[in-house]
Amino acid sequence: MNLELKDAGTARKIAIVTFDAEEIQNKENEACKEIGKIASIPGFRKGKAPAAVIRKKYSKELKDELTRKVSTDAYESILDNKELKVFSILKVNPGDFSKDQGVSVEVTVDLEPEFDLPDYESFETTVLPTDVSDKDIDKEINALRDQRASFDVVEREAQEGDYIKCSYEGELDGKPVSEIVPDKPMYGKQTNTWEEAGQAKGLGVDAIAEGVVGMKSGEKKEIEASFKDDFEIAPLAGKSVIYQVEVHEVREKKAPEMDEEFFKSVKVENLEELKDRVLTDLESRKQRENQNSKRSQVTQKILELPDFPLPQQAVEDESNSIFQQRAQRAIQQGTKQEEIESQKDELWKEAKTQGEARVKLTLVLGKIAVKEKVEVNNEDLARAATQEAMMMRKDPTAYIKELSKDRRQLHRLRQDILHDKTLDLVASKTKVNISDTEGDNTH
Repeated sequence: MNLELKDAGTARKIAIVTFDAEEIQNKENEACKEIGKIASIPGFRKGKAPAAVIRKKYSKELKDELTRKVSTDAYESILDNKELKVFSILKVNPGDFSKDQGVSVEVTVDLEPEFDLPDYESFETTVLPTDVSDKDIDKEINALRDQRASFDVVEREAQEGDYIKCSYEGELDGKPVSEIVPDKPMYGKQTNTWEEAGQAKGLGVDAIAEGVVGMKSGEKKEIEASFKDDFEIAPLAGKSVIYQVEVHEVREKKAPEMDEEFFKSVKVENLEELKDRVLTDLESRKQRENQNSKRSQVTQKILELPDFPLPQQAVEDESNSIFQQRAQRAIQQGTKQEEIESQKDELWKEAKTQGEARVKLTLVLGKIAVKEKVEVNNEDLARAATQEAMMMRKDPTAYIKELSKDRRQLHRLRQDILHDKTLDLVASKTKVNISDTEGDNTH
């Protein structure tokens, strides 16, 4: 057996494994014996038929088995080669050959790239203080009260914070907006929708939310909405739309009093116990946010490292996965297939950039995992599989059984866990700076 390497692109090689005629003949003899042991041929006991008879009656099966043997040996010789650091084997092409001749098998492989690990223990991250103020606690308690608020119909003018049931229709240059942007009804026409009076949240037509303040049930009004030059919906960008608005109902939001009934609804005995629980929850939340921020900052530092050749197929697979996910999400959100097709090149370019970033991150973290001896145990796998099952609303036991039979999915889950554990390890080794400005850390 002889091995020759040819370049086939960035971090990709074609390994040509050559077997001489004698090696092929020996493999053919082995294959003939193996088939002979199980072949049923009239006039001969099983396993006793002459090789010549086997070769004649099972010529196709023999050729297939010989091809499999040669391909397998070539495949394994590549994996066993100490000089080659194989990231993935993409294709094994044995070509056409006969038992009387030597054969060259082409094995296309992507190689693990060579790169230097960064001095990740010198990384610095910035986090926010985890101190919780009385103001933070009061804000959280008020949010709990808002979640349990009642909405009572009132016969008065709408005030800021009221919820208004209304209808509206927009017109731009004498033409209904619903015809200009038929796929965006929020900006064209609504027959019965709710607006929080005075609250411009950027989730609809802010001018309507602001304009209904002071209106009563049954009242109509003309409201002008001006859209910015860079507004995401091109036909409305830089334009002013006239909306005819009618209010159908005004509801006042009333948060519950902090009495025994309220405390019972949030499962505490009194205000002091509620404040203690909120304090604990807020501290835990801030710690989680800081941990996520540290992971995000470490990720960014790794992506800013000098580039190195990436395995092409890994980038292709990752990019394709990202592209498909984005396209499916866009369709679910109402984007038409034709629109996705028209933006295909741009979407693919973005997916390719993200795919390269993911593969680079995976490779660096993988190398750090080897250095730091990070391992994935059965407990890690069971925990992650259970979480996945719950997210997909599947029975955890059945899902774990399903995973155990799918080597590719199991490998994917193992790699995800290794990635997360290594990222957490690197984040824990960083020098942490505490920001004295709220919102100053990087997410």
